[in-house]
Amino acid sequence: MINPTIPSIQATFSHVPNSETLAQLVSTTSAWVVLIAAPTTGYLLDRYARKPILLAAVIIFGAGTSVAFFLDSIYLILATRIFDGIAIAAINVTVPTLITDYYSDGRRESVMGYFTAATSGGGVIAALLGGYIAGSIGWRYIFLVYAVALLFVPFIIRYLTEPDVTKTTSDDEVGRIEAAINIVRNNPAWLLISIYVLVLLAMLTTNLVQIEVPYYLTGGLDVGDGQVGIILSSVSLVAFAMSSLYGQIKQRLRHITIMALSFGVSSVGFIAIATFDTLLPVYLGILTSAVGFGLILPAANDWVAKVVDPEYRGRALSGVTMFMYGGFALSPFLPNPLIDAFGRLGMLRVAGVFLAVVALGLFGLWFRSRDISDEETVLADD
Repeated sequence: MINPTIPSIQATFSHVPNSETLAQLVSTTSAWVVLIAAPTTGYLLDRYARKPILLAAVIIFGAGTSVAFFLDSIYLILATRIFDGIAIAAINVTVPTLITDYYSDGRRESVMGYFTAATSGGGVIAALLGGYIAGSIGWRYIFLVYAVALLFVPFIIRYLTEPDVTKTTSDDEVGRIEAAINIVRNNPAWLLISIYVLVLLAMLTTNLVQIEVPYYLTGGLDVGDGQVGIILSSVSLVAFAMSSLYGQIKQRLRHITIMALSFGVSSVGFIAIATFDTLLPVYLGILTSAVGFGLILPAANDWVAKVVDPEYRGRALSGVTMFMYGGFALSPFLPNPLIDAFGRLGMLRVAGVFLAVVALGLFGLWFRSRDISDEETVLADD
């Protein structure tokens, strides 16, 4: 929601040294905070309780961020983005953890897909709403929208219950280091790390559509800014649709198969973007990439939740959020060497080939897992 306002924020504080960089940090600071706050949230969820943490996160999100409306210093506005990062980390870790606590099997898979779909749908609304508010009444009013989150507080208090799993583990005196050792010893650590890496790679590449593709659309294909906004909004709509269908897809496919297909489909989209020089096939390539990326996050959350012991679920799921925002935070910087070497289209082509290699590797692991003995079938499926 803030991204459309960055030029206006920069213009307002143009008298401040490095105003352009500071305005961009208004958008990106929270992503870096999430990297620290997500694992801390996971520990607190497993050590204490779920509901109070979600409640505190929503209050921080609504009150701590919206106060920026009243501030006349860009440095103080940046400080409020720290609250935003803390709240985002806590919400994005606590919600999938609660979903896993409340639901099981096919119902859990469907609801996990709805959670990711809500995130994508929120992205569409936020982009459109942010652009409208910034253009009509001023960028400061963007921050007041965050206060709407406070309306959810009474519903959280009234309708959400504390899961039984936290009641049985809250008295556990296992320290943080010992808990980490237990996660590695009692859970498939290699699998968790692999899922986290896949999330990081997915977010790195999917964010290229939001950051780098618009340059190609406006500079190479002479697409107007308004059309670019519609195109990027449609990407979120496609991701919304695919995430909503995750529960049905998971009934027919294994996690590793979904991941392999997702990366494979996304690679086709990137290669199409970099190959064609007319709008229609490029647009279809953009939508194709969104089809693949829309399934990766619900699959990752669901996969991690399935293979980890309940008492470590919060910490394990925090890794998905941490690596997701790590990919967002790194995506503006990591493509630069490839752009310098191959140009923007060449970089997108390299990204497409890389995604194809990841997909082939996952398909190879899937074929190999079919030969695993019956005793290892559960792990292979997960």
